[in-house]
Amino acid sequence: MISIPYAVASADGLLEEDRETVRCLLNSWQTHYKGNLLRSDYYEARNMLKDLGIAVPDSLRDLEVACGWGYKCVEVMRDHIAFDGFTCPDDEDFDGLLTSVAKRNKMATRVGKAVNSALKYCFSMLVVTADEDGHARISAYPPTLCTGIWDDVHECLSSGMFVVSFAKDRGRPTNRPDWVNVMLPDRMVRIREVRRNEWAAEYVEHGLGAVPMFVMPHNPDDDRPFGVSRINSEVRWNIDCAMRANVNEEIAAAFAASTQKYLLGTDGDAFADKTKWSAFIGSIFEVTKTEDGTIPQFGQLTQPSMQPMTEHFGNLCKRMSAATGIHVGQFGIMSDNPSSAEAIYAENEPLILKCKSFIREAKAALAKAATAAIATELGCSYDEAEDACGVSVHFLNPAMPTLAQQTDSSIKLASAVEGFAGTPTFWRLNGLDDDEVRNVSSEIRRNVTRSAALDLMAGVTQAAEPAPPADD
Repeated sequence: MISIPYAVASADGLLEEDRETVRCLLNSWQTHYKGNLLRSDYYEARNMLKDLGIAVPDSLRDLEVACGWGYKCVEVMRDHIAFDGFTCPDDEDFDGLLTSVAKRNKMATRVGKAVNSALKYCFSMLVVTADEDGHARISAYPPTLCTGIWDDVHECLSSGMFVVSFAKDRGRPTNRPDWVNVMLPDRMVRIREVRRNEWAAEYVEHGLGAVPMFVMPHNPDDDRPFGVSRINSEVRWNIDCAMRANVNEEIAAAFAASTQKYLLGTDGDAFADKTKWSAFIGSIFEVTKTEDGTIPQFGQLTQPSMQPMTEHFGNLCKRMSAATGIHVGQFGIMSDNPSSAEAIYAENEPLILKCKSFIREAKAALAKAATAAIATELGCSYDEAEDACGVSVHFLNPAMPTLAQQTDSSIKLASAVEGFAGTPTFWRLNGLDDDEVRNVSSEIRRNVTRSAALDLMAGVTQAAEPAPPADD
């Protein structure tokens, strides 16, 4: 049977110069697909116990056990990363257009999902296309659904691919795609499976002059421009160790709850009429003397200590904290004494630095996606839209200061910077969202207009009144 990359690359209607690109894209996607599924298993705590074959009895090797550390190391960081919208400070028309695009595409929710995918896998792909009415559609795809070929010279994708749908087998979706879209600098190629292993290609011009797919990576470098996952090999190893530690601790707890006992010097018939378990939990049992008149000796083995298990799990929590930058309390080591605000901030500082680093990459990708969306709305090229407007992307402070701290900061800024009070940024620092900022600004404008109108009417009325007669 022909493999998927070669079958798709041989699609009818696909230009010869594009076949190798399509083959490389599908090969890249298939190569990383299994590893991405592995990260997903650790994220959803569906990874299997990796037993060392020493401490776990054969009867307990199928014991169902789970560890949510993979989910924790992604979600704790994501909770500190909150998208706060787009602006075009230099042009109100572009600013209004961008606000409309963001609202239509529900960018607050979409960016949150994209951030989660980037932290979970290593990147998320922002894709800009046009809908049936010609409006810009901004989508986000995880690496399980997309890939791209990186151009080191221009620091962007030279081509990209995303899966639109998967084939079904008896009504259930498989991992074999039946429709993929390939993005090139000047056009999009829709490649669909018309029959088993028979594909057809259709070209659609987009006119942007750039590949409208933008990588939002986590912790990229020159060797890995697509970034690395938060659930890396070190994290996965710590999770495997934690699962074994949990199983060993449960087994040790079971032995501690039913400490092994022994009876010496019997003829073997002491428990002939009952099981050893019933003898253990029974209140009274009788043991007769042996034939030579000696009394059997009853004893109990030393109860195993749980302290080594607890200490081992605590060390794993600390190793996990060092690997992820997340406070050790998030992984199970809790303190009876609450920390001060300064101590909490110091504990979260490594994670905050990681969040700020990721936000820089996310801003760059989102600014490019927003520029491509404006170009799609206006029907111009990407370069023309980039020259015409400067898109700014905003995220909330990942340190998550309290409302009192933000209000205090904004008031101090307003006293030092003339005109800062009353700006949208001032209201956001005081805890208002975008809709509330617009309502407040609108009410202020109405009040100013009403006050000006009343002052004008008072002045007209005063001018119309006759002056009092002068005294003779």
